[in-house]
Amino acid sequence: MTTPDRDPAALRTEALDWLRRLNSGEATSADAEALDRWRTSSPAHAAEFAKAALFWNVLGDAARRAESDRAGSPSALRSGRQLVRRGFLVGGAALAASAAGALVLRPPLELWPSVAELAADYRTRTGERRQIEIEKLAAIELNTRTSLDQQALADGDVRVELITGEAAVSTHGGADRELVMIAGNGRIASREASFNIRKDGASVGVSCVAGMVTVSCQGREIAIRAGQHVVYGPQGAGDVTSIDPDAVVAWQRGLLVFRRAPLAQVIDEVNRYRPGRVILLDTVLGRRQVVANFRIDRIEDVVDFISKAMGIRTRSLPGGVVLVG
Repeated sequence: MTTPDRDPAALRTEALDWLRRLNSGEATSADAEALDRWRTSSPAHAAEFAKAALFWNVLGDAARRAESDRAGSPSALRSGRQLVRRGFLVGGAALAASAAGALVLRPPLELWPSVAELAADYRTRTGERRQIEIEKLAAIELNTRTSLDQQALADGDVRVELITGEAAVSTHGGADRELVMIAGNGRIASREASFNIRKDGASVGVSCVAGMVTVSCQGREIAIRAGQHVVYGPQGAGDVTSIDPDAVVAWQRGLLVFRRAPLAQVIDEVNRYRPGRVILLDTVLGRRQVVANFRIDRIEDVVDFISKAMGIRTRSLPGGVVLVG
């Protein structure tokens, strides 16, 4: 463990190393506990981590304008799996420690997993996909940076909660009960269907690929069928729209498909698959349309595409941060 009398510059380097580790997409509960020990070893450690973490949160007014508030309702953590101890936010340099603790609980610009994500039953890292089976009810493929909880109910049913991210779900027609999924302030039920569900902050989108899915939000029930899509959130559910199912689930084939998509939307999507953050500084540039396919296993090609094919200036900062515009 680092001693409290270390040079501030050395502590700052170590704090940045912690940020890079958290930002790597491979952070675990053991990393969270090790960071806890490092930060609480002295007031100087806590202060330097707070300064390093706040760096990401103050990249500039333009960056903050480009990043919309995606905070959703926090998922309750089971007490036995709490990753952050009560002592995490106390001790010397209380203000700095509290600031850093808040940044761990709600990471700035989503640069690393939140505590709720780290505590999930199933979680994928940056660029990772994972397939799971929910008893005999469904096969679920988790996309990048996705966290999902499975809960056994008193009546023997199973409920699945999508904490964040995206999943492709196929429910088995032979099951004697529905699969029930919770995401944000809504509920999705399916007995025999294939659908894609995605949660970004408080916004949830459900796309039906085959069969029929029932979406419930704020007392309203909506049945969507193959080729249909609905988005809901704190303000309720929107209208049912048509989608191209092949484009929606292209990620399962390792592709990102954009057809006249605004650059701002492209950047938001790319940020889910690469460590760090690409930040758009110019909202006018964000309206430029993009027609392209990108391979997820070569996601850095998107930054080159923006710079070379679109002729837009890009600047790289530590920790995988790229400024566009």
